[in-house]
Amino acid sequence: MDETLLMTGLIYYIVGLAFQVVLRSGVFSLAAAGFWGIGAYTTALTVQDLGWPVAVLLALLLAAVLALVLAVALGRLRGLYLGMATIAFDLLVVSLAFGWDSLTGGALGLYGIPRATTPWLIGAFAGLATLAVALVQSWAGGRFVDALRTDEPLARSLGIETGRLRVSMSVLSAVLGALAGALIPLTFGILGPGDSGFSLVVLGLTIVVIGGSGSWVGPAVGALVVTVLPELLRFVEEWRDVVYGALVILMALFAPSGLIGMAGRWRTRGRRPGNAPASTSEGVA
Repeated sequence: MDETLLMTGLIYYIVGLAFQVVLRSGVFSLAAAGFWGIGAYTTALTVQDLGWPVAVLLALLLAAVLALVLAVALGRLRGLYLGMATIAFDLLVVSLAFGWDSLTGGALGLYGIPRATTPWLIGAFAGLATLAVALVQSWAGGRFVDALRTDEPLARSLGIETGRLRVSMSVLSAVLGALAGALIPLTFGILGPGDSGFSLVVLGLTIVVIGGSGSWVGPAVGALVVTVLPELLRFVEEWRDVVYGALVILMALFAPSGLIGMAGRWRTRGRRPGNAPASTSEGVA
């Protein structure tokens, strides 16, 4: 795997984390794609004057503040309504990127952005993102996050501050999305408005669907698949996207918990003692 493909895969992994943290907690927010654009453009526009560490930090702080405002504003929305509202936010960011020519370069985008990343640097950021997600989802064994997803009224009755938890998950998702976006111009030196928006929503959801949303391991597996699989399918040329899409549909149909969930089920079956008697139902032809 060459350096460019490796760095792309690591950035995809961070994108997957941004979607995984909200989906596991039951907060159907897709705003990470919009914050990807905010992080990308903030970094691209300030890196020349401030240097990449300050530019990235500024992008993350801006994303956190805006995510907090957005989460509070949409606090009463749930499920599909929240998903549609956050997609509208993503499209708004894309529209601003297309229309604000004097700042974003419009449809042509920005070029000549100083490159500052290496595989080691992006790997370090991915490691920090993994640590943040793992710490949050291991808090109280992950029960708070899981309770919010499965039964919010019950979670409130148990004393869990569900409103604050929903906002926290939304802000964390936004910061991760902004981090992935900030790394793009620093890696490739160019940035266009078409890089964000609905296509990024599809990418993030695909990563989570393939890998699984149970933990950070799912996005890691999903990112590996969506990075390597298109390269492996080059031999089918124009049919590559069709084959890739068909594989994703099959995963959604037959392995809704992702590859990690599938592996877990196989591992559980393999632990059955060899001398354990088969159940009556299993012995019936």
